[in-house]
Amino acid sequence: MSLTFAYGIISTVITTCFLTVLFLCSLWHNLVAARFKSKDPRDTRSSHHNIKPRRSSRNSSAGSGTPLAIEIDRLNNIEFDHIITSPDTRPATATSTAPAPAPAATRDGDFERGRQGDNPFSDILSAEDPNLVPDLKHYYSQYGILIEEFEVETEDGFVLDLWHFTEADRGIVSSKRHPMLLLHGLLQSSGSFASGGRKSLAYYFHESGFDVWLGNNRCGIKPKWNQKTVKSGEKWNWDMREMVKYDLRALVTSVLEKTDKLKLTLVAHSQGTTQGFMGLANGEGLFEGDFQLINKVENFVALAPAVYPGPLLQEKLFVRFMSRFIDSPIIFGKRSFMPQMMVMRSLMVGQKLFSFLSYVMFNYLFDWNDTLWDRTLRDRHFLFSPVNISVKLMEWWLSQDLRRQSFKTYGDCIFPEEKIWFPVEDDPYCHNLPYHTNRAKESAEEYPRILLFVPKQDRLVDGERVINHFANFEPHSLYKCWYIDEYSHLDVLWAHDVISRIGRPILDNIRVTEDVA
Repeated sequence: MSLTFAYGIISTVITTCFLTVLFLCSLWHNLVAARFKSKDPRDTRSSHHNIKPRRSSRNSSAGSGTPLAIEIDRLNNIEFDHIITSPDTRPATATSTAPAPAPAATRDGDFERGRQGDNPFSDILSAEDPNLVPDLKHYYSQYGILIEEFEVETEDGFVLDLWHFTEADRGIVSSKRHPMLLLHGLLQSSGSFASGGRKSLAYYFHESGFDVWLGNNRCGIKPKWNQKTVKSGEKWNWDMREMVKYDLRALVTSVLEKTDKLKLTLVAHSQGTTQGFMGLANGEGLFEGDFQLINKVENFVALAPAVYPGPLLQEKLFVRFMSRFIDSPIIFGKRSFMPQMMVMRSLMVGQKLFSFLSYVMFNYLFDWNDTLWDRTLRDRHFLFSPVNISVKLMEWWLSQDLRRQSFKTYGDCIFPEEKIWFPVEDDPYCHNLPYHTNRAKESAEEYPRILLFVPKQDRLVDGERVINHFANFEPHSLYKCWYIDEYSHLDVLWAHDVISRIGRPILDNIRVTEDVA
């Protein structure tokens, strides 16, 4: 019996016990929360860092519903969103501060189906299909949208799933549409961008005249690899570095080749933002040949950016346990991470019980909840997760071993807080400050336009620290930040008003230029 096989048997027993205890604690936590729920059930603390730009001109916006609904620091390009929309989170003495959505301008005429900025289906829930079907095609065929499925092989032999929105009648040519690649977070697929149907970001971008592509990292729901290229012992020997160097490159290159474009907009959530920032800020040391991500991306939109670890990684008992023992092959094995999750998914996905259990477990682990979600869509959101990931990837996220260079121990080296990631020659904000890896460019226009949406209730990652870095070290014409009091880690994808607070600001602020490949 090989050592790897022995590790697999032992780790299966241990992780099964671990998941059982986690499952019971999650159910108990959900029961207590349901019966004794406070007025505001969320953890209302932010991360342990405060937002402190060196230069501040913060002021209230007269265009908001009440004087303090929106505050704008124009000098540092930070918008502080204090809007409260949910009765469950509204203080007893307050009234709703949510402003009536103002109509946005129609998208540029270059897009053949430009629509108004507001989601025309804000009250569409009653028309959504209540059945739970783990296939986006089932829902999107009802909207007149076809989802084309492509397989993209990386340079190291892994086969990725790439999904493309197109018109069912094929009557509309998408050659003039600007391509948008959506990239998912940890343990998710890019179905997370589309699971809300006509209330999702993916649908909204498509209806607004963009060419929408959903990219998925290696292994995903059904692991696939080139049997001739990937040796048996290498199938799970990968982490974030390979996902940036190979997966992100393959997805971006494939979309640009299929659309005959030079650049695209990359919209990422959580782990996807880590890939994006690693590729943009460290690309010169990661990518080989003539490929540089920074030259292929017109806009980078980071939803709940995972650049620095948040305090929750130290506060949660089960997360601390994983962090303490993730390097041990006896505890977690050396191949796929907790494959029992995928077994349960294959047996139960499409049942309300599976979606409920998925929700209560991740709610217990990471402290986010469904307070701001459309409840009728909640079960659908969990049809496209979890996915297969490697133990080595979890080591990259959680390991305490300094030799591992993990997110917890090495983040300051990957994303040095007091160095400029995107230097511009003669920019006054960059004067006499050290550069990271990118060489200085003549203007900020040569870099991607960067939009950051940071939820205050997100303690899994430290979004405040990211805002401070950009405000204090990056050229101010490069980026814009939104700091949303009411949102948590997954609200940036699934909140009931995600179109008006995330989708529309994205379309109003991205840069779209005409290019010819």
